[in-house]
Amino acid sequence: MRRALAAVLLLAAMACGTTVPGAPLNQYQLKFRIFDELGPPAFCDPDFYPIAHAGGDQASALSNYPQIRDNSELYAAIVEHEHLPAPPAELDDAQKLTLYRAFKKLRALELHPGGGGSSLFDYTTADTYTKVQGSVSSDGKVSVNSKTQGSRPSCPICLSAATLIGTPDGDVNVTAIRPGTLVWTQGADGNRIAALVIEAGSTPVPAGHVMVHLTLADGRQLWASPGHQTADGRPLGSLSVGDVVDGSRVSGWERVPYAGDRTYDLLPAGPTGLYWANSVLLRSTLSP
Repeated sequence: MRRALAAVLLLAAMACGTTVPGAPLNQYQLKFRIFDELGPPAFCDPDFYPIAHAGGDQASALSNYPQIRDNSELYAAIVEHEHLPAPPAELDDAQKLTLYRAFKKLRALELHPGGGGSSLFDYTTADTYTKVQGSVSSDGKVSVNSKTQGSRPSCPICLSAATLIGTPDGDVNVTAIRPGTLVWTQGADGNRIAALVIEAGSTPVPAGHVMVHLTLADGRQLWASPGHQTADGRPLGSLSVGDVVDGSRVSGWERVPYAGDRTYDLLPAGPTGLYWANSVLLRSTLSP
């Protein structure tokens, strides 16, 4: 009788999205315990890397909602943690976005079997880029084995390998740019000034990576990822023919396959984070 009553109470609690004290937690609840104690994971957001999706993560939240809801264990864990309305309530669009963003964080962390029923984890936190290794017990007790300085995830960061960067010594291929290279940037007053590169990076891209091929009416052309921003903050993927970019109208815009294996970006010193790529003024994706 006691076992039957306990089973009924457990099922009722699960239906309400409530964690039962002392009961083993599922993998999603364990991940939330880790995030709550150590911080959420740093990861390459699939809605912006390797390409920025039309409509951003709100569009993805709506399209992924049925799939997430169909996984009752996953859905209940997110609803409980994010304090969303429990089933059978239907979520509004803003709540679906909250659900989806939590789902992306959960997906970014992998748990591996450990001794005594525990699970092992190894990830980098998003707030301080701290690499944390440890374990979590089946009832959610988190143990840390080590903390070391990590780095931000290596996500595709935009410029094609053939891009030329404007410098006081003439155009230089982006693959040759290093911290300490002198490049042209735009000062706070709008004038062109020379500044040292304080950060430069490249990252591998997956097969099938797509770039925007932008052509301006004055003949300038650029190949870069859709998420890379113009000087005034517009993603290249959001532009249309006729829009004005860096003083010239867009005469051609298309998505094209990228044949390279890495993309590149740089950050010049100064207040704007702007530089010239193929003579087009752009904003660095590495800007704080």
